[in-house]
Amino acid sequence: MNFEQSANLEQKQVQKLSQHQRQSLELLHCPVLELEQFLANELKVNPMLEELEPLSEPQNTEDGQDESQSTVELDEWGDEVDIPDPERLRRSEEQPDYLLNRPAPGPTLAEQLDTEIITSGCSARTAELAMEIAALLDDTGYLKTPLADLAMTCNADMQELEEALKLIQSFDPPGIGARDLAECLRLQLERKGKLTPLLEEIISGGLEDIENNRLPQLARRLGVAMDELLAALAELRKLDPTPGVRSGGSSSAAVVELEIVRQIDGEYLVRLTREQPMRLGVSSRYADLLRDPALSAEDRAYLEEKLAAARELIKGLEKRKSTLLRLGEVIAVHQKDFLDRGPEFLHGFTMKQAADAIGVHETTVSRAVDGKYVATPHGVFKLKYFFSGAYSSTAGGGSDISANAVKERLRELIRREDPHSPLSDEKLSELLSAEGVSVARRTVAKYREAMNIPSAGKRKKY
Repeated sequence: MNFEQSANLEQKQVQKLSQHQRQSLELLHCPVLELEQFLANELKVNPMLEELEPLSEPQNTEDGQDESQSTVELDEWGDEVDIPDPERLRRSEEQPDYLLNRPAPGPTLAEQLDTEIITSGCSARTAELAMEIAALLDDTGYLKTPLADLAMTCNADMQELEEALKLIQSFDPPGIGARDLAECLRLQLERKGKLTPLLEEIISGGLEDIENNRLPQLARRLGVAMDELLAALAELRKLDPTPGVRSGGSSSAAVVELEIVRQIDGEYLVRLTREQPMRLGVSSRYADLLRDPALSAEDRAYLEEKLAAARELIKGLEKRKSTLLRLGEVIAVHQKDFLDRGPEFLHGFTMKQAADAIGVHETTVSRAVDGKYVATPHGVFKLKYFFSGAYSSTAGGGSDISANAVKERLRELIRREDPHSPLSDEKLSELLSAEGVSVARRTVAKYREAMNIPSAGKRKKY
């Protein structure tokens, strides 16, 4: 056997992101709440950063020009500071400030229950076990951990745990601490004093039939008339299957970062709901310290490093703001029919098209829209909502229509259907085709499921 060694030279062009580019992309990707936390931490660890006062509203001069447009600000290092365009950022007093008006998160479900446990007057042992149970409830208010498992971890017997769970289930909201849907509904009906024998039978063995809309079969099995069954179901619909959802405080509420406002002349103005989470600048105190010739070489190197980081962060924030505004302006132009007429007139629009329009890479647009929300004349939407593939339409002059607009049209057709004879996916496909939009039955089914709309059989009313 012959072995040979050889060396081959291959030239490749590989693009690597600088630390500044990576930070700019990370800032762009951050939703505003995460950005606020990040900037607050940077203020703590970088002495060269300081928080500036918010910009005051621009004042117009007598000739109609804003005074701030005629001046250029320089920082203490002689570099020009980017001054936002007042016409794009001006905010009318009637418009809500989505960030400042955001409610503070309330107590979590476990915190609420802990308060009720402490003030219930129960024994110390029951309170201890009840708090263990409260900490294990999921976001919907259910206890998914078997009591037998909890008994081993807490070194408790089943009777003690049953007593602690019963205490939890006596608190508000009704149904809290249930181990399954049947128990959740039963607890709520017991609290109301409305747990009839028929409702008990339905809860114990009829929930699967209800889920699949097999009401005639359920009525026959229970030996009741359809009217009697429907009256019982009307009572069940008044109950909350997820009592923990509306109880616990949440810190993940969507925050609007952009708004598109209709102007008197019919055009649209795009602006940030707030300049940015906080305005940052270079600390004049530490800048002066850097100029001190008596400063040690070690301290000078440290401050220069922090100065460079501060300047890159400030530039990154301006880049983030600029990118979001340009992206909003592109959406306002391309989706003008949506802004004028509503969601059913949303056009197909890809992130690649948006990226080409504002001169960035497609991945930059993807990062920019992730987790961001925009307020429009038709409500608040995720920025991602405005990007989807397109279907050709023979209606309206042959313009394209987005997949999201098709979903909206499907939602409207289903909303208007005869509930006693709901539209099948095949029929919905035919109705769309009659309107000039060709969508296959399988695609209709996929869109319907994505919108959490049941099939025709499950939508049927009796």
